[in-house]
Amino acid sequence: MFIQWIPELKPDHIRLSPKWFVLRTIPSSLWLHFGAWKKEFILEINGHLPQSIVELPKAMMNHFTIPAALPYEIYLEGNHLHIGPVIALLLAKRNHPTPEFLEKCRGYLINYRMIKGLIYICSLNGINPKNQTVKGFYFDPNAKGKEQWKKGIFPYPGAAFRRIRVYKNAHYDHLITHIERKIFNPHFLDKSKLWDSLSPDPILVKYLPHTKPLNHLQDLNEMLDLHGQVYLKPANSYMGKGISTVKKMRNGYLFTNRHKEKTMIRSSRQVSSFLRYLKKGRKYLIQQSVALTFNNRNVDFRVILQKDESQHWDCSGIIARFGRSGRFYTNDVSSIGLGKDALRTIFHLDEEAAAEKEKEIVSICTEVCRRLDTIYGPSGDMGIDVAVDQNLRVWILEINSLQHHKMAAYLIDDPHMYARVMSRPLEYAKALAGFRGNA
Repeated sequence: MFIQWIPELKPDHIRLSPKWFVLRTIPSSLWLHFGAWKKEFILEINGHLPQSIVELPKAMMNHFTIPAALPYEIYLEGNHLHIGPVIALLLAKRNHPTPEFLEKCRGYLINYRMIKGLIYICSLNGINPKNQTVKGFYFDPNAKGKEQWKKGIFPYPGAAFRRIRVYKNAHYDHLITHIERKIFNPHFLDKSKLWDSLSPDPILVKYLPHTKPLNHLQDLNEMLDLHGQVYLKPANSYMGKGISTVKKMRNGYLFTNRHKEKTMIRSSRQVSSFLRYLKKGRKYLIQQSVALTFNNRNVDFRVILQKDESQHWDCSGIIARFGRSGRFYTNDVSSIGLGKDALRTIFHLDEEAAAEKEKEIVSICTEVCRRLDTIYGPSGDMGIDVAVDQNLRVWILEINSLQHHKMAAYLIDDPHMYARVMSRPLEYAKALAGFRGNA
């Protein structure tokens, strides 16, 4: 379906084919919805107009950008006509992203022919609460190369996909309120919030490594007495930065950093001083060690859970991540593989047993996502880091609401995983905006 701009059409009129009203009474007016914007129009009927064309007054173009050349979907619900979808991608950190950045974002449009509609990239600074518009760049499938991203001022979207961290921001709050909170992922979860959110659940707490805040040396001693060896982790970290392991020895405390550099500290006073130096005013956690080592390399699993057009959680893939030899962090895209293959190799499982363990992992992670949905509002794109110990027990290590999607591009054993991972967020956004194959 396409839009045509008609100069002579009155500003408050809209023109449709009578085929839209077979077996129903033709109303005198219609409410037109485009993203979160809506307005009542007087309806004109043109018997020569194809059903695939909607004629709108050219005066509308004075308010915001509605590219006529894009393919849209349209559905009529009572006297409400919906054109779209209109989807915002909150990806940019600044109002003027570089061409290189826009090019990197094009992967999310890998399935645009199915999504259709107006899809634009924007930053928080581009949001204008005064007139409920957003400055950004929309995707034009009819252009080529860098010309596929074009500037515009758009209405608030029908749904938004958030890929940037947001702290206190009045523009963001205004946007999510006026699009009825149809935004995902709405909340960033650090390691502390993960424990606080899931540990009260009597079922899910069984899959969480014991975690507590690091405030004093006494906290560390209590955890070491319980678990023998623990991790010290910043509540908000990535790529293993700031993480250490601690083990209590006969003659003191053995600290090992992410590069396997060891420090032995003998007195309690020196340990307290070292902990203050390590924290540097940051919030730190102590966590039970559940690490799995294979050939002197730590191993964990990235479980990619996403919602699609069904609006239900589904697993797009499980990636096994192997750390570098002698180091305990696993964020190395050069050492990844299929989760099922790693389960078979590490635990000597046959194909059926490995599939059952994968099924269990997905089931646990799905329950985690459902729980978080009830607490923080709907998410749609999660990377869950999971460990499986020597007893085949599953542990939830971390939730990544801003997961690294391109990790799947390095997985040569499943060349289709990357396309699934990149296309599903917009499939979900389309459904969230109210468009579910109604074209």
